[in-house]
Amino acid sequence: MSELKIHGLTKKYPSGVVALQGLDLTVAEGESLAVFGLERSGKSTFMRVLAGLEPATEGQIVLDGKDITDLPSKERSMAFVYQNSALDMGKSIYDNLAYGLKMRKAPSAVADVKVRAVADILGLTDVLSRKPKTVSAILRRRVVIGRVIARDPKVYLFDEALSGLGEDLYRQSLQDLVALQIRLGATFVYATDDIREALTVGSKVAILREGRLMQCDTPVNLFAHPANDFVAEIMGSMPAPKGENPMQADDAAPTAASAAAAGDAEA
Repeated sequence: MSELKIHGLTKKYPSGVVALQGLDLTVAEGESLAVFGLERSGKSTFMRVLAGLEPATEGQIVLDGKDITDLPSKERSMAFVYQNSALDMGKSIYDNLAYGLKMRKAPSAVADVKVRAVADILGLTDVLSRKPKTVSAILRRRVVIGRVIARDPKVYLFDEALSGLGEDLYRQSLQDLVALQIRLGATFVYATDDIREALTVGSKVAILREGRLMQCDTPVNLFAHPANDFVAEIMGSMPAPKGENPMQADDAAPTAASAAAAGDAEA
């Protein structure tokens, strides 16, 4: 678990387009930050700059007190799950889970321990020897996530990781992600263009518009105290909150925000 701090993050392209404008954000250790934005909000650019896939024009990215702004992606201890992250259908689920570890030349014994631990967490132990095409779609999604967990990164990055899924697979995958973040106590940054999804995944939600940060707060505070008309309009599209957790229906899975609130109450 790790703390991530972003100071004055700006991304300007040679064309003159400014995709990010002086973002300041802090993701506390073990926190799940959802980054919400509509088209051209800059959320995917933000994720790529965080991951080191694109350079920042200005600003700092600090992880556990270390400035990583200019480090290459492979040295950032971050793992990135894309919308179209794919598996190697010709290899076993075990080999798919072990892929990142083998690429980093982890000893076989170490890799085996990590793969089996991840399989246990995700309910994949009984299918490790099978090929991805022989298991259900939800198990394949778990393998995609498990491949990232096996690397044991300090920060998990998800860029619209559930977009394009069918409704049943989407709902189950969303529940899996929330439960996983709670179980691991991991630091998540999750980008989405679906405000309901953002409110479900994030213990805090950052709302972007045209590369600017409109507001970053808990789901409850976004409903109760929108910082401007844009945030008020976005939150007004959602049902009015009925309690401390606006996204928690009676029969719904726990959200990251509800887990954070419970943890604070127990402390």
